[in-house]
Amino acid sequence: MKYALFFSLLLLFSCSTSNDAVPSDNGLAGIWRLTTYCKPASNSTCTSTTVPAGKNVFVFFGNDGRFNETYENTKPVEYSFLGCGSGNYSIEGNKVRIRALCMSSLDGQLYDILSINASQLVMKPFGTGEYVFVKE
Repeated sequence: MKYALFFSLLLLFSCSTSNDAVPSDNGLAGIWRLTTYCKPASNSTCTSTTVPAGKNVFVFFGNDGRFNETYENTKPVEYSFLGCGSGNYSIEGNKVRIRALCMSSLDGQLYDILSINASQLVMKPFGTGEYVFVKE
């Protein structure tokens, strides 16, 4: 009887889950290229901006929860999404929490996902304006 209780408790504790929403196979996973965004001009207005041909900002969301932002022929200050490279992410409802190297909080930042399909991701990261990405 003691052994049955011991193994039951062992099985119970070995099957516990984490509170973090670690992504698995989700529509967000993959490499996305920023095409247009609305650069905030104030708390309520923004200026629509198209990333020029030959300049690229890529964001990567891995099935394992890894996140990375990379740039091609541009500097992060010019056309970046976050401007701070790698980290991790988790999905929380219709939002994504990104924890990147440059962020001052270990909790990262929560960003709204307005829409996502096989070829396009639209986010509203800063309260005003949309960031539109296409899947690579």
